[in-house]
Amino acid sequence: MAQETLTCPRRRATALPLPPADNSGCEPQRRSWTDVPADILGIVVGRLPCVEDRARLRSVCGAWRAAARRHRPPPPPLPLLVYSNFSFSIFSPDGAMTGMRRIPVPKEVAADDVRCVGSFEGWLAGVRPNKGRYFGDGKCFLMNAFSRDVVHLPPPSASSHFVDTYTRSHPIISGSGVVECTVSAAQYVMSFCKVILSSSPDSGSKCIVAAISVHRNGAKLALWRPGMAAWCLCLGGCISKFSDITFYQGKLYMLSKLTTNLFAFEITDDDCGLMVSRVERCVAELPQVKDSYGQRWNLVEWHGKLLLVVRYLGGGEGWHNICKVGVYVVDSSTKPFRFTEINILDGDCIFISPCSSKSFHACEYDGVKGDVIYFIDGYLYPAKNGRPFDKFMYNLRDGTLSSFAADIPEYNFWAPDGKMMSPTWLFPSE
Repeated sequence: MAQETLTCPRRRATALPLPPADNSGCEPQRRSWTDVPADILGIVVGRLPCVEDRARLRSVCGAWRAAARRHRPPPPPLPLLVYSNFSFSIFSPDGAMTGMRRIPVPKEVAADDVRCVGSFEGWLAGVRPNKGRYFGDGKCFLMNAFSRDVVHLPPPSASSHFVDTYTRSHPIISGSGVVECTVSAAQYVMSFCKVILSSSPDSGSKCIVAAISVHRNGAKLALWRPGMAAWCLCLGGCISKFSDITFYQGKLYMLSKLTTNLFAFEITDDDCGLMVSRVERCVAELPQVKDSYGQRWNLVEWHGKLLLVVRYLGGGEGWHNICKVGVYVVDSSTKPFRFTEINILDGDCIFISPCSSKSFHACEYDGVKGDVIYFIDGYLYPAKNGRPFDKFMYNLRDGTLSSFAADIPEYNFWAPDGKMMSPTWLFPSE
């Protein structure tokens, strides 16, 4: 099926027919679309929640483009759901997802097997696997989905000739085990499943990239910043049980898959590049829910606070399997950390997918429900079922669960080689 691209064709400003001043039957006057008053255009821009509609308005003519810039900036566009092959759907105010389109990938990184593994604001993280199932990823890059700017990162898998290998070992404070970190390792193989950024690559050296690799059932944490020729690779028991990671207040936080252990990584920067300087286990206990046999966690920042979003799993299949959704504020000022449950997001909503999680100011849009969490969640079905992801929403106000985006075809979640691929939410800044 043919797919549209994110770019919008530039239109000529054609004549705008106006009705005659009276009923005399005179030929109607004709005025250009460029003559539409700027204040009216400003109102129109403010009522366009989708990024592609705003792009279409700016592409009509120079006068419309200038008017859009002069007026008060509208709220950020609604998010896009980007699939592993860089196609996407747009979230609409009523919770539905639009039809498929595709983000053009620059030729320097384009390939049939390139896949998307993360996002930050208008940037996407992409990888290209090596030929052969067990050889990991060969290339990694960051791409601005709108300007097409590309930042090349070191290969996730390589056999290098580095002689200045730099290694540190850190015992886990308030826990057991160690974390081994190496810069310029002689040989490594990684396959990235999630890539996050501390800030936009536009910020230069302040941007830190953290990537989780899962390859042959082994997990690694990889760190990079501009100027580094190789990744800082981290290994340890807390990493092998990875559930989710996020940057918060200058630290990298990682959740354990098997328990509610939360690990805080402090990262320093020196002449050799990024290096972990301290790892601490922040023990915490969550309230238990009757008839729940397991939990799924995600970390997300909201109004400067770190939230833990928990799905308590019961005995059914899919999102019907969920007994409860809990949202907890993490208090990092106490030892151990304290979790406080909340039942309102002040009208905001949260979008969660395997590759990204972010809060969003829904109150700025007509028709967008507030105090709602939108989930693109995987592994809620048995493997024999064959359904890769479930799409559902949770309303904090009344505690109800319901499905959304049911029209997304299931094939969007599978790679050509049959591997299940995770989508990511993309939040354009304009």
